[in-house]
Amino acid sequence: MIVSTDGLLPAGVLRRISVLLGRDVVAQTPMGDSAVSLRLDRAVPASTVRLLSKVLNLLPGVAHVSPDLVATSDSVSPNDTYFYRQTNLWTPAPVSSDSGEDPPAKPDFSMDAPTMWDATKGSKSVVVALVDGGIVSHPDLAKQTVPGYDLIADTRNSKDGNGRDSNAADPGNASNGTYCAAHASTWHGTHVAGIVAALRNNTIGISGIAPGVAIQPVRVVGQCGATMSDIIAGIRWASGGYVPGVPRNKTPAAVINVSLSSSVADLKCPAAYQDVIDEARSRGSLVVVSAGNQSMSLLNRTPANCQGVLSVGATDVDGSPTSYTNAGRTIGIMAQGGEVGPNEGIWSTVDAGTAGPVRSTYGQNSGTSMAAPAVSAAAALVLSLGHFTNDQVAQVLKKAALKPPEFDSYYTCISHDPTTGAERNVCGAGILNLAGIPAPVGHPSLVGGSTIGSTVSFTPGRWNGHPDSVTYQWLRDGTAIAGATSRSYELAAVDLGRTLTVRSTSHTEGYPDFSGLSVAKAVPKAQATVALRLSSTRARLRTTRLYANVTVTAAQGQSPTGTVGVYVDGRRVALVTLVSGQARVHLPVFTATGTRKVQVRFNGNARVVAKWSSAVGVSVSK
Repeated sequence: MIVSTDGLLPAGVLRRISVLLGRDVVAQTPMGDSAVSLRLDRAVPASTVRLLSKVLNLLPGVAHVSPDLVATSDSVSPNDTYFYRQTNLWTPAPVSSDSGEDPPAKPDFSMDAPTMWDATKGSKSVVVALVDGGIVSHPDLAKQTVPGYDLIADTRNSKDGNGRDSNAADPGNASNGTYCAAHASTWHGTHVAGIVAALRNNTIGISGIAPGVAIQPVRVVGQCGATMSDIIAGIRWASGGYVPGVPRNKTPAAVINVSLSSSVADLKCPAAYQDVIDEARSRGSLVVVSAGNQSMSLLNRTPANCQGVLSVGATDVDGSPTSYTNAGRTIGIMAQGGEVGPNEGIWSTVDAGTAGPVRSTYGQNSGTSMAAPAVSAAAALVLSLGHFTNDQVAQVLKKAALKPPEFDSYYTCISHDPTTGAERNVCGAGILNLAGIPAPVGHPSLVGGSTIGSTVSFTPGRWNGHPDSVTYQWLRDGTAIAGATSRSYELAAVDLGRTLTVRSTSHTEGYPDFSGLSVAKAVPKAQATVALRLSSTRARLRTTRLYANVTVTAAQGQSPTGTVGVYVDGRRVALVTLVSGQARVHLPVFTATGTRKVQVRFNGNARVVAKWSSAVGVSVSK
């Protein structure tokens, strides 16, 4: 919302605006021209702002209010056939009535992935390891993986005829009841993989949240589940650590997703789990863990109850915790995980086989196992935008999270102590949302002159979210130019032949700084003029030696330092250094009769282009 006012609004006025709109004001940003932009914890329909404008205009210090309209994304909706079903990624726009009135506002608790896609769809240099059941071949995951590993040690559990090996493909985890309870294959790891990085805009299936990143299958789930020792080996290997008998991971993961959990009676994280998580974090990995699906305290499940993990619970489309999710005061963040019921799950990649692979297809699953990879994918998108630590990535996701709604029902994130009235939050930072992350969108172009003294400028690019402020730094061949921090820059002699860019950096309270680069502008070198004058244009065969007098001048006041080569019939016969832009060269005797072509090439320097002289003909006779 944009408010016309003199200076920042006092806290009392902000509180009254919050009450009127039913939203918390989380920041106000000066816009210049006696106006501020108010950032709310959740969007408000434009019609609501207009309806309340007369009341808001009566508040002290408020001259006028108007809705801060959101520009639509420049991205075209992907053509994946099931994208319309992925309402955990985006919220369908309500249909306006025939009267043209705004439709009733409905809270948006999707993650708003398409808003982030304008900034990045992910980088292949960012690897997300999936410590899970491996991945079955699927066209929506083709070329999305880097080599993983099968770390199931027990051959009875692995079902692939051997123990640990480099083949992380999922052969199907169905059990016939011999070693554990009979069940069909779940294709759990493949489903998780599709949520993270299924191909986007390829006319089939779904779109992953981070379709540009690389996924790494780390197989630990067999027909009888996953042992803690195998999961620990998987986390250690994925982060680049040493697992005895296994070659080191050549592409260590920046994000490690563990959509698995076990029950612990003492509510404590096992020491072996804590050790490997600490190891992974020390190597720079962010460990994302599902909270579990037992409708109990998070403390009952591990590794979700370990220190240093980003634990993830599940919400439904309305922002309420699901009927199954574990939660608690130590949970990190929530994300949509689907609800139990027809067409209420999360769509992703699976196989149609009930035992082994049969046919690639798509299906729904529900659980915190589906919520965790959404957070892992979001973390990978953040890492694709810059060099952030694992703690900074978690900080970004938590800061951008939506405040959960309060419901007068059992499933709510906020409970109130009936005696003291104190609030107890069991949903952590809130619900995963990418719309508020202050990431750069696109790359501004540099426009203007190309000669010394001319001005180059740019129009600031768009940002995802609403940064508090943005600063600029001009770069010459990637190095900061001292004092060049405005939206325009005057070219100097040192810029000739160099490449200029501008780094825009957003500064927002509660977030690390995000930066983006402009399109590069190559500044051309100064032009040169090369004059060649010979002492004569006639010569005797094998007798006469002519002099070549060379003069080189350069535009824009530049000094034509460097060397010149002298060529006869295209063959270099001399190389000399210019002195004050001039050189005198004694040519060798000519060894063939006829008209010989003499030409000089100035070889250029850091600021002046190379240049040939015009050719001069020499008539050589006996």
